[in-house]
Amino acid sequence: MIRNYLTVALRNIVRNKLFSFINIAGLAIGLTCVIFVILFVRDELSYDKWIPDTQNLYRLEVSVYIPGREPLAMAVVPFAMPAAMRDEIPEVTGMTRFNPERMSMMVGDKLFAEHITAVDPDFFRLIKLPLVQGDPGRVFQDPQSLVLSESAARKYFGTTDAIGKIITTTAGNCEAGDTACLSQTVSLKVTGVMRDIPYNSQLEGDVFLPNTSIADRNSKAAKLNWHTENGLGYVKLAPGADPQSVIAKLAPILDRTVSGDLSASGNRLMGSKAYTVHLTRFVDVHLTTERWRLSFKPPGSWTTLYGMGVIGLLILLRWVPSRGKHASDSADDSWSEGPGLSILAHVGMLVGVCVFTWFYATHG
Repeated sequence: MIRNYLTVALRNIVRNKLFSFINIAGLAIGLTCVIFVILFVRDELSYDKWIPDTQNLYRLEVSVYIPGREPLAMAVVPFAMPAAMRDEIPEVTGMTRFNPERMSMMVGDKLFAEHITAVDPDFFRLIKLPLVQGDPGRVFQDPQSLVLSESAARKYFGTTDAIGKIITTTAGNCEAGDTACLSQTVSLKVTGVMRDIPYNSQLEGDVFLPNTSIADRNSKAAKLNWHTENGLGYVKLAPGADPQSVIAKLAPILDRTVSGDLSASGNRLMGSKAYTVHLTRFVDVHLTTERWRLSFKPPGSWTTLYGMGVIGLLILLRWVPSRGKHASDSADDSWSEGPGLSILAHVGMLVGVCVFTWFYATHG
């Protein structure tokens, strides 16, 4: 019986070569497109899910209100804000900051101009990026230390076995005009090596430096300034803590620390009115923060995700009820219900594939 089915199918294909080719090629393209859609959706939903123990971790965002202007919705926050929340709000049990900086580094006689990331000493205990060498709780015990990715370790030393090796740079945490400090050479010891951060993360970086180091480019004045938004901030809440309650408890801190400077600059708003704080769950950052400016990586979008899912579903619905119909019935169908509809459908599908391929290449 199966042999008879195959014989009939082959005869129909030979009898209707053009429409058989259109349907088979269209089916292959359609299924390929659906697979790409599934991979895209899976990829977008995987962001930061691979990092353990982030269920109580949140990213800070702020909206800054300036009289006469539109509010500025920003992913970057004042350097002092996360620490003030940890110190004064009981529900906040930990915090870290994430500040990309540029730095020139010497390895032997080789000079590298690099993007490094200054973080708090507890960074690897709070955000558990996988270390292949080093203890997360001790890698930044010495302020003059570094953690490298495996790629960076191979780049600088030709091997991932880089623990104890030295990279030199100049001091950065200096006051303006302090030439002695600015000309000082700082030796930074590699105390940890981590796996490369994969693309499906809101974080990126290959060289991590504790922001307590004298090599940190963020000055002491900038670290105390509540009006300089210069990096990302993350806070860890106690289990069961309500993020809105935490935000409400931040209001008096803002009133106390920011209002005076605002009044001196002619802004009569209280600190809690000039700054509106928002908390986003760590694993939700990629898909829910497109309205916040100055993110260090382009965010995704639920709208895009739903749109791609609908495209995949429409392609499936197009093929499930009509599998092979037009090729076998083309001789009896009218142009509007037979070969014409098949050709138009596949031209539309081809256009859809081209649009999806362009989008995936430019935004993936």
